[in-house]
Amino acid sequence: METVKSILVISDSHGQYLYLEKLQKQLPKPDYIIHLGDVARDQDYIGALFGCAVDMVAGNNDFFTELPGEFTIREGKHVIWLTHGHGYSVNSGTDRLIRRAKALGADTVMFGHTHRPCVDFKDGVWLINPGSISLPRQESRRPTYIMMRVGRDGEIDYRVNEIGEKTKWT
Repeated sequence: METVKSILVISDSHGQYLYLEKLQKQLPKPDYIIHLGDVARDQDYIGALFGCAVDMVAGNNDFFTELPGEFTIREGKHVIWLTHGHGYSVNSGTDRLIRRAKALGADTVMFGHTHRPCVDFKDGVWLINPGSISLPRQESRRPTYIMMRVGRDGEIDYRVNEIGEKTKWT
């Protein structure tokens, strides 16, 4: 895939900078960043650290922000719905996310809240969760993020990565 845009997708930083700073040193500068909530007032810091634009949604711990709770974007050939996911009971499953994504005309939903990475295709909808950049809950307990590539043909490729490892592309 010939990449025309690279997007860093993160979630659940909870005001902790250590892994964000490690990631910034590890990666080439992304074209922009998507943060899927529980930012803890880091929005200005994250944009300044990476030197690019950041789209963010509010999570269940983002009490004092003006961030939107959810919205859709278009990347390449895809309509992507961004939400933290707590209002859709994502810890109990993804059925509600899938129904809402379809109602919005989105073929992809990006969400956080579970602190567990996921790239899955179910019932015609891509489910994308980068896990947590600071408080991971998956078995390895390593902070994770997703690198998203948008190709010249409008297709998108997603790869879950752990902090400290080389970004994976197949």
